[in-house]
Amino acid sequence: MKKKVSIIIRTKNEEKWIEICIKRILEQSYKNFEIIIIDNYSSDQTLNKIKKFKLKSYKIKNFTPGKAINLGVKKSKGDYIVCLSAHCIPVDNNWLKNLIKDLDQKNDVVAIYGKQSPLPFSNPLDKRDLYNTFGLEKRIQKKATFF
Repeated sequence: MKKKVSIIIRTKNEEKWIEICIKRILEQSYKNFEIIIIDNYSSDQTLNKIKKFKLKSYKIKNFTPGKAINLGVKKSKGDYIVCLSAHCIPVDNNWLKNLIKDLDQKNDVVAIYGKQSPLPFSNPLDKRDLYNTFGLEKRIQKKATFF
């Protein structure tokens, strides 16, 4: 049986991205997952867009990324945890399957993070920073400051 994945999405005024983020997750070939939204009291249409999908969502005051992730983990039922910002959009339908596959297949892998790629219209400085941080190739790291 495939292990369950809890996908924790942090939001704060992400109305521009949240629908496409959720839709891309729902299109994944790996289907055993739950989506948990942790919202920092969005004042735009983020929460209304989330309601269309009937997902678990929780509000958090005094937001910090760690506090939001901890609340999501506490509410999760998955064997694996995936942390995602609402503006991070899975690139294809195998994103989740590919993200977690080494967790089951290799005994020495304890965590995995995915590469963040810029969008075509991203600021050139942001593009440079993302390519410098993540590169173009797959990496196996023993120690990573990013992670």
